[in-house]
Amino acid sequence: MRSTCICIVLLTFSCFAEAADHGQLGPTSPEIKAWANSLDNTLGEVCCSTADGWKPEEVEYEIKDNKYRVKIDGEWYDVPPYAVIKRPNKFGFPVVWYYKTWLNGIRPSILIRCFIPGAGG
Repeated sequence: MRSTCICIVLLTFSCFAEAADHGQLGPTSPEIKAWANSLDNTLGEVCCSTADGWKPEEVEYEIKDNKYRVKIDGEWYDVPPYAVIKRPNKFGFPVVWYYKTWLNGIRPSILIRCFIPGAGG
């Protein structure tokens, strides 16, 4: 009886679940998603997908000394020159792809893979 109740509950909840891959950038069209998945930095490393990019509400950016910098988790990081994407930006807003690593397992460090400036950048 108990397993029957569990199955009914799981089936009920699965009817209300909606599969969606909005990622960090919100809903995107298949064309934009395919374009984003094709982006790579000048080292030839793939930036990843829309699920891995961060938009301006989470990341601020500026140009200082003719270089891009992004603010992530309250700290400024220089964007490596190889990470700047020079293709036209179909998002319209700046996006940065990064991941965290831990130095000696103690303090996090940000590694920026790709950055595409906003339409005006």
